[in-house]
Amino acid sequence: MANKKTSEATVSRSAALLGAGLALLAGIFLGFTARGLMGSPSGRAEAPATQAAPAAPQAPAPALVERIKALEKQTQLEPANVAAWTELGNLYFDTDQPEKAIPAYEKSLTLEPGNPDVTTDLGVMYRHVGKFDKALECFNKAIAANPGHIIASFNKSIVLEHDKNDRAGAVAALKALAAKNPQAVLPGNKPVAQAIQELSQ
Repeated sequence: MANKKTSEATVSRSAALLGAGLALLAGIFLGFTARGLMGSPSGRAEAPATQAAPAAPQAPAPALVERIKALEKQTQLEPANVAAWTELGNLYFDTDQPEKAIPAYEKSLTLEPGNPDVTTDLGVMYRHVGKFDKALECFNKAIAANPGHIIASFNKSIVLEHDKNDRAGAVAALKALAAKNPQAVLPGNKPVAQAIQELSQ
């Protein structure tokens, strides 16, 4: 569910990744969709570029490969199956295949527009391939659909700070989240108020 790449990691796709939460300024999360923060029903993150180079990716488990093949076939036979497209996107996300995850998530959103979790995960995948403006566009759409969306807001702040060199914008993104949900806790179990304070220094 989470991939480790540049500076901070964006979060989306599911709580499964949240368990590995990193400090806000040290390494974030990766994915969110119907799986949870970073994957969720909500989002994921990546690791900071300052960390040691990640180990070579491991080959997906055979069962996972078979499931992906089954979903690829299912989406061909049932092109209007939203759940199948979303799950396929999630599995591509989890197996570090952003170029395939992006069209799968886009197809899911074409069939079922406005899902903030899928939109957040799509944003994470766009960030993963270096399309930062597209990533921000996705996070903004997710926040518009759900103003209290923790992972979308968190990921937005990460992209603004680390990819767009806009710390003020990153702080503003977290403040907007705090206004909607003052008790929000970010990946790494960091209260949003603390993250704002640290980012503002």
